[in-house]
Amino acid sequence: MKIVACGDTHGRDKWKAIVAKELESSDKIVFIGDYFDTHDDVTPEQQLSNFNEIIEFKKANIDKVILLIGNHDFHYLSGINESYSGFQYGWSKQFNEVLESALADGLMQMCYVYDKYVFTHAGVTNTWCVTYSVNRLPNKIEDSINNLFKTNKYAFYFQMGENYSQSGNDVTQSPIWVRIPSLFRDGVDDFTFVVGHSTLKELTITDRLIGIDTLGVTGEYLVINNEKITAEMP
Repeated sequence: MKIVACGDTHGRDKWKAIVAKELESSDKIVFIGDYFDTHDDVTPEQQLSNFNEIIEFKKANIDKVILLIGNHDFHYLSGINESYSGFQYGWSKQFNEVLESALADGLMQMCYVYDKYVFTHAGVTNTWCVTYSVNRLPNKIEDSINNLFKTNKYAFYFQMGENYSQSGNDVTQSPIWVRIPSLFRDGVDDFTFVVGHSTLKELTITDRLIGIDTLGVTGEYLVINNEKITAEMP
């Protein structure tokens, strides 16, 4: 089994070089979320066009490509009454329309699990699972999180805890918000989490966590090829 995972795109098209290199030899290609909002010189038009291209890529490789949801996608969804840094009010309607269409077509999800690897935008804590009755068994956690997103989007809101962290560094936070220190402290046992969300100087691999939000820094992406885990360049 060969899995390729791309970090937060934020409108960047660096994923194209990755999939050009890896598509034929990979079994799964995972996008870790955050398709919108940017600190780079990427226009809203480019962000929208890039996301539409990702959606078309998913449709053309429906069983191979996994599109996860990030916090910078979540705040554009219908009925979400909070917004985060970088929210683009003037483009929120257009972003909402394409995201809602993708969700209606079953093209996006909150969680993907293979073996011991749990792919979400930010990670999964025991505290959050207990709060929302998420089943933490290895063969249940993916469906439990994805079904919760369909039935109770409030569970994925920003949820401040005892740290009062404005950036999400609390064990109470959801799989689109929790930060790496809290994930190390309270991540669900016996899994290795593959996450974006927290920008890193380089792709970081540990037994408990693999941080891949590096597309805008080094350009690295992740390859899990059976038990071999590597950071690769396009």
